Amino acid sequence: PTEAEIAIKLDTIQTKYDAQEYARARKAEYDALNQFELISDDANNGTTTHIDAVNAIKKKYPKG
Repeated sequence: PTEAEIAIKLDTIQTKYDAQEYARARKAEYDALNQFELISDDANNGTTTHIDAVNAIKKKYPKG
């Protein structure tokens, strides 16, 4: 491949990677949640702590 073709391909890959930044940021925060405990507590207490936490993360890191 030519240098120009490599540059175009690299730019395409970088654009796709950059477009998924929100997903990587969300995953890091989702992983920090103890989701099973939150879901269990919500079921026992009639609260919405889990969904509130998930929605806060989605709001903090909106899609594209």
